Amino acid sequence: MAHWTAFEKETERETKKLIRCIGGVEDEEDQPNFQLAQKFAWSNFRFHRYLDVNSHEVQRSINGIYEKLMVHSDVSKAESWKRLTEEFLNSPLPHTEGTKSDAHYSVLSLLLFLSESPLNTDFTERARVKEAEEEDSFDWARYLMEGEDVDIGPYPDTPEWSEEESEDDDSQQPISREDSGIQCDRTPQEDQDNKTVPVSWKVGEPDARVWLEQHVVTPYWVAHAPRFPHSLHLHSNLLNVWDQHLYNTDPLYLPKEKAFVTETQVIRETLWLLSGVKKHFIFQHHEGNVSVRSNVVVTHLTGNCLRSVLEHISVFGQAVFRLQRFIDEVTGHSSEPSPPGSGSSHGSKKGSEPPFRTYQAFVWALNKYFTGFKEELTTIEREIICNDETVTLSAVLERLNPHLAQIKVLHKVFCTGVAEVPPETPNVVRASHLLNTLYKAIIEYDSAGEASEQAVALLFSLWTETVRPYLEIVDEWIVHGHLFDPAKEFIIQRNKDVPVNHRDFWYATYTLYSVSETVENEEKLNDAASGSSGGEQGSGNRQLTMVSFLKPVLKQIIMAGKSMQLLKNLDCKEPEQSERSSRDAERKSLYTLFLESVQSRLCSRDESPADTVSEQQATSRSLIKMQSVISQHLEIEDVYDPLLAINFARLYLEQSDFHQRFSGGDFTVDRSSQSVTCQTFELTLRSCLYPHIEKRYIECCGNLMRTLKKDYRLLGYLQAMRNYFLLEAGDTMYDFYTAIFDKVQEKESWQQLSFLNGQLQEAVGQRHPEDSSRLSVFLEPIDAARKKHPVNNLEVLTLGYKVPWPVDIVISSECQKIYNQVFLLLLQIKWAKYSLDTLRFSDFTDVTKKLEGAPAEDVKLRDPINQQIHRMCLLRVKLMHFVNSLHNYITTRILHSTGLEFQHQVQEAKDLDQLIKIHYRYLATIHDRCLLREKVSFVKEAIMKVLNLILIFSDRWQAGAWKIESIDKMESDFKNCHMFLVTILNKAVCRGSFPHLESLALSLMAGFEQC
Repeated sequence: MAHWTAFEKETERETKKLIRCIGGVEDEEDQPNFQLAQKFAWSNFRFHRYLDVNSHEVQRSINGIYEKLMVHSDVSKAESWKRLTEEFLNSPLPHTEGTKSDAHYSVLSLLLFLSESPLNTDFTERARVKEAEEEDSFDWARYLMEGEDVDIGPYPDTPEWSEEESEDDDSQQPISREDSGIQCDRTPQEDQDNKTVPVSWKVGEPDARVWLEQHVVTPYWVAHAPRFPHSLHLHSNLLNVWDQHLYNTDPLYLPKEKAFVTETQVIRETLWLLSGVKKHFIFQHHEGNVSVRSNVVVTHLTGNCLRSVLEHISVFGQAVFRLQRFIDEVTGHSSEPSPPGSGSSHGSKKGSEPPFRTYQAFVWALNKYFTGFKEELTTIEREIICNDETVTLSAVLERLNPHLAQIKVLHKVFCTGVAEVPPETPNVVRASHLLNTLYKAIIEYDSAGEASEQAVALLFSLWTETVRPYLEIVDEWIVHGHLFDPAKEFIIQRNKDVPVNHRDFWYATYTLYSVSETVENEEKLNDAASGSSGGEQGSGNRQLTMVSFLKPVLKQIIMAGKSMQLLKNLDCKEPEQSERSSRDAERKSLYTLFLESVQSRLCSRDESPADTVSEQQATSRSLIKMQSVISQHLEIEDVYDPLLAINFARLYLEQSDFHQRFSGGDFTVDRSSQSVTCQTFELTLRSCLYPHIEKRYIECCGNLMRTLKKDYRLLGYLQAMRNYFLLEAGDTMYDFYTAIFDKVQEKESWQQLSFLNGQLQEAVGQRHPEDSSRLSVFLEPIDAARKKHPVNNLEVLTLGYKVPWPVDIVISSECQKIYNQVFLLLLQIKWAKYSLDTLRFSDFTDVTKKLEGAPAEDVKLRDPINQQIHRMCLLRVKLMHFVNSLHNYITTRILHSTGLEFQHQVQEAKDLDQLIKIHYRYLATIHDRCLLREKVSFVKEAIMKVLNLILIFSDRWQAGAWKIESIDKMESDFKNCHMFLVTILNKAVCRGSFPHLESLALSLMAGFEQC
């Protein structure tokens, strides 16, 4: 084989080695297998079609083998595999630049292909000894300086000094701790006895922490710690002087063992305690309580003095510890189990449930405050470390005094709003109680005036952060119609058992939760009763914690939320749906609008310092002037109280020094020089939050009302109910009920559903064909005792009207029951009137003809019969006057006038709930004025007796069977009922309790006088 390059020669040589190594075939020219293998390998090397190695696949194979080894518990083999592959990939290769190259992965890929079963192979890593490089023992100095005369001094064996060795020696000297502000705790004698041992330390060695503990600061926290040097001045030895005094004055005084610390160490441990560190020497943690070690002393203070100061600090440290533990529990960063009985279940009732969003927002606000507080502590500690100026414990406490006052406020709010709530309390109670606690705390601290400016500012910023989940829930509900509350923390909760298209959707879909503060028990108020007037439910002896800031707009929230959910499920035919969706994508959330409104109302505008000073001077002058005026008025009343005068003056002046500053996209309340009055805080809610909710309420409810009136013919169905049940469609219903009355007069059976529905469909179909399929008649059984009176036979009739959804929310089945009661009364009056109207004088002709053709002895009866006929006619007229008066009163004074008022109120209704109330009020009005209420049932019974008397009178008139006794009894019964009704109605009208009965009373009285 001819070769043209050295590379090809080398390739052929390496190919033969590869064949011998893998195939075990000797290099013999006459052996065909060797020749075939060489040709195959050489052709593949020269003309291969293999792709480059995929480093990701190789890495996945390496990781897969490592995971399999770990699964098979071959930990040592897995670690060796991982370490060796990493070392190989990070090691350089000859003729290859960098690490983790294609050459590295190619070698690993080849080894993976050649490996048969890495898991089943026994492997023991052997120690690899690196070949030590041979040191060059040749003396180059002697060789190079051969023949030169060099003076090496009197001590030729002394090594030469170099700057590098000096630097190394200096670097091994002990590090001085004087720059940290902490005095080294060692006595001068120990400094003389103990020599400093040079220590060389590098980061990453196992004993790094031990070295730090031994050399950075003297361990004053160990027993029998060495004393530190201090001045011999009297002020620096006050503890010794006091101990000596106690020893001299008290023979039983026994000095106790003390742990001496410096004031700097006390300050630093104080800063650590307030920053949330749990392990201290001076302060001790036990089951959530922070106590002070009893034997800790400083040389310049007595033990009692130091202890009183440290116990004061420990109170705030314990508050910080409780707040920090609550933050860790809610955020899920708690690494230690809480002590028993410490109320560790603040975040959730179950470990698997995450804390609800109100607690998360509250924790977020607390965390933001503590972030700034810890930055202040870090600044103080850096100043101590720098040791540029003297820092004392009293100076640090004075500097931290505003922060400590704020921590006290936060801890009080936390204890009242979170810690004191029982663990099994529902989330809705927890959230509402926390928000109410913050709301009341703002008002309580603000009543103190300027003394609590910082507290009010802190609480307001805390409240604005905590209220965010509630406002987001409200925004989602009133904008999209979806009440998203997975943790059930909102005071209004969805009843998922009732679908949207159910007729009881408006009444039973949402439940309003409120909790009594006195007994801490949960009450459920159906929003059919309470949702419409949620703000008035706590007017009894108990006050309900119903999230105080939402009470003024609770009704609007409920109405807007339910209206939007109903709108989302209606087939709205408005063309603005696409436009509304595009506008909704660009809209701002309720929380953002609230913050922007607060910013525009409360933020101070960019003014020059001169303008600010002049404004403050003007405010001060106005305050002084108003104060003098108030003082003069108080002196007139013999009251001299300057503080009262100042507070009265402030009521009439607008407070402009409460500034809320927001920065960036996430609005952050700036806590610098803020003051707000209770009136201003409530006005802030009324001007910054409530208008946005009111605007959305008007928009949602207005869209729903327009949709129901336009697309679902709400007004048409209300008119249909009045047409058929209240007989306003007189011609249509006349055809229906006269057919029934004719059957009754002809003594034929009329109580048949086929006959009744046929007559109704025929009467309605001629004039209102669209309602013929909706109207139907039903027969209901009545008591046998009531059938004795003819007028009660109509009580079997029940009119039904099929109202489609969602109109059946307004016209419910309960409403149809009231409509049927009025319909039955009207039908009974119509029957009595129809019975009298159909009587004819021709019915007496047969009787008179018989008398004219009678024999002479019967002529004497002619005069009494004529008198009876005359009395019957007079009684008919009286009965007609009575029934016409009653009929006119109900149809004109009640149904017509009340109907006009109802139509006007329907047009002005703003929301569906208001429309439902108007409809119920309308039905209740006509129900009461038609004398159908139980309270005036005796009046209705008297009217029914008269109507029953009319039906009996009509039957006897038509039958011609009357006697003088029956006429006397009918006249007597009518006179008694008539007198009773006139007396009762006159008394009611004179009392003024039923002014609408005045027309009926006057009409009946006129008829009674004619009697």
